[in-house]
Amino acid sequence: MLAKLIYLTPLWLIANGIRYSHDNHHLSDSENILYIHKIKDKDFNEEFNGIGSKDFDLIKRVGFKMKHESVLEHSLIVLEIEASRALLQELSRHRIGISPTIKSTRYTLKELKKEKPFTIYDYVDEDFYKYDEVIRASKYVIFTNDVYTDLQIIESLEKVRFLIDLNKSNDIAKYALPEAFKFKGQYSLNLRALVHLLELRTNKDVLPEFQQLCVDMIDVLPDDYKELILTNEKIRTNYERIKNENT
Repeated sequence: MLAKLIYLTPLWLIANGIRYSHDNHHLSDSENILYIHKIKDKDFNEEFNGIGSKDFDLIKRVGFKMKHESVLEHSLIVLEIEASRALLQELSRHRIGISPTIKSTRYTLKELKKEKPFTIYDYVDEDFYKYDEVIRASKYVIFTNDVYTDLQIIESLEKVRFLIDLNKSNDIAKYALPEAFKFKGQYSLNLRALVHLLELRTNKDVLPEFQQLCVDMIDVLPDDYKELILTNEKIRTNYERIKNENT
């Protein structure tokens, strides 16, 4: 799983924002914002079940079917993402409505300094991904599941480890990092920004790892958020295709 849900605002806030435009809050069938505080010590997912069916349908109609997407900005989704630097380059192109904070590469390289050398094999077999070197390397890199490519990734990782072992500065050694090297960070975004990202990055010509990240971002959300997102036909079609390809 490339994504983990850290925090999510209740859908009630989006419905509440929509109702301001027509001053019809009296038609709301959701419990008010105090609901969040009343159950803050209960199970995480229970916080987000306070929206009524009328308000839920209102969001689906206005925010998704009528495409008044600005109302979806009354939300905050906070995710932890762990993926490759190759994916990070593409993800960094999405800037509107998205706030990233990434773990410093310097700290990651300090962790790599503690590792013993990674043996480079001249052959592969069916047990390749069970080798100790491969398992250890998986803490630092994202594998492609193409064995020959993954061999090159491990070789590149060993070269970086060797540079660190020579006491090269982190700022110099990181120039040798492979694109497969992992990053980890926190991403905050609103529902409108997430939908836009999913529309673009679930397409079949997108980096496969990014497609999988999109599926993971959908799957970590509660059912009500997930249902709204999959109202978008393009996202739903691509989501189902990616899921089927991975089974």
